[in-house]
Amino acid sequence: MLADNIITELKRAADEFECPEFICGDPVRLPHRYSERHDIETSAFISAWMAYGSRKVFLSVLDRLHKMMDESGGPYRYVISRAWRETGTEECLYRFYKWKDFGLLCERLAGIYSRMDSLEELFVTGEPLQYGVQRLCREFDGVNGIPVPGSTSANKRLYMFLRWMVRKGSEVDFGIWNRVTPAQLLVPVDTHVYATAKALGLTSRSSADLKTSIEITGQMAKIWPDDPARGDFALYGSQVM
Repeated sequence: MLADNIITELKRAADEFECPEFICGDPVRLPHRYSERHDIETSAFISAWMAYGSRKVFLSVLDRLHKMMDESGGPYRYVISRAWRETGTEECLYRFYKWKDFGLLCERLAGIYSRMDSLEELFVTGEPLQYGVQRLCREFDGVNGIPVPGSTSANKRLYMFLRWMVRKGSEVDFGIWNRVTPAQLLVPVDTHVYATAKALGLTSRSSADLKTSIEITGQMAKIWPDDPARGDFALYGSQVM
């Protein structure tokens, strides 16, 4: 049972932080540059893949990548034309990522887009979300930074990408997918979200893994049953510690 003061604080934080001002300091700002759904999806997947470590640094790297992609007609055109084969020459891209990792990610994306219109087609309406996540991971199996199919990790970046694609009526998220409902989403869990949830008594688990994400999502569903991933904003901005 969630205490009334915790519910009040989580609602307040969600209302405060799910706003246009949130966008400028978040990796979601990159896909917000575009209006065409293919560019939004491609940019979002690449941006979510890159979103770990120092926010200031990875946002700078993403800005550079998007400038390069825009010179080829935008993220989607960059991928399907395989323009990355002619652009990246440096060995290191960002932290544990090399240019060859980015190239392999783009290669897999190009392969998917040659067979289907959207990554959304890897998901089936009414099917448990995990099945679609596993299919998505299989498409990128062996790509550095993509969890292996069936991983028990929290898969924070993939669930953040899904939040962007699925949640509707948001000033931050895009809601351009229809096969997955907001009610199916999990709260993306990183170290900050985990620490906040732990301090609020929303999870009793000792590590930030997939089961922890499921447990936290269950608690958020008590407040937002049709949209538990809104709890991501609430936990990001909560001041009850």
